[in-house]
Amino acid sequence: MGHEVKKTEHSGAKKGSGAYWGRKVAAKKESNRKRRENDKGSVRDQKDR
Repeated sequence: MGHEVKKTEHSGAKKGSGAYWGRKVAAKKESNRKRRENDKGSVRDQKDR
């Protein structure tokens, strides 16, 4: 079936780190913290209405 198929340059694990300067673990931790802080503010605004 696919015995003579050549791998493309995009095959394999995607280790993309995007535009963040550090490790992915640090990026996720920071973004989750920012998201939680933003969510707290939006909930607070909704309660004031």
